[in-house]
Amino acid sequence: MDLHKNNVVAIAPVLIMVVAVVVPSFGCSSSSGLQYSVGDSLWTIPPFPEYFSNWSSSHFFKIGDSLVFDFETGRYDVIQVSSQDYESCNSLNPSKIFYGGPTIIQLHERGVFYFICNFSNYCDLGQKIAITVHDCREVYPPSPSPSPSPASTITPPSLPPYKDGSEEPPVPVPSLAPSNVRDSSENHPPAKKSTAARVKRGCLGFYCSIEFFLSSLAFGIFLIVFF
Repeated sequence: MDLHKNNVVAIAPVLIMVVAVVVPSFGCSSSSGLQYSVGDSLWTIPPFPEYFSNWSSSHFFKIGDSLVFDFETGRYDVIQVSSQDYESCNSLNPSKIFYGGPTIIQLHERGVFYFICNFSNYCDLGQKIAITVHDCREVYPPSPSPSPSPASTITPPSLPPYKDGSEEPPVPVPSLAPSNVRDSSENHPPAKKSTAARVKRGCLGFYCSIEFFLSSLAFGIFLIVFF
């Protein structure tokens, strides 16, 4: 009994690893994949060299998807090559060759795959494509949100030109005519001193007289006593 338990414990990690590898692969079956017509049209000379590259970069391919190269047999073909041969349009070392059209190619593994046309100089004219295949569990990356446009500045309307052709109105020059306003001292003579002010001034004079008298008296007594 103990030996049976030990065998189960030893096999359990292996079973877990097998399940972890096999179960996700069911989501990558070709039956659940999508089929893409390369270029959304025929596999032929494109209208401009970047046509097929732009088409490929705008799609998200996964394991289980398939590509359809739709072309007329005898006029075009599909050659799978390496990255270096793709850049130089070299077909001397192909990994796969497809002569009959339309050709359907299944995408069974992730990676970047390169295809060119071997007829004439069609590859140099842009009849080539690079396909990036992702794992079936990967999701399509969200498109970046557009950056907010800068606030537009409002330009004030320009003033219409004047008769002399200038755009600004002439600055008025102040007149130099003599003013009819007289000095405030002429219109408003000094007010008469109030009675209280005169009385206060008189009192101050009286006190000054008494002070002068006492000083004179003290000086006279000083002269009499000491001389």
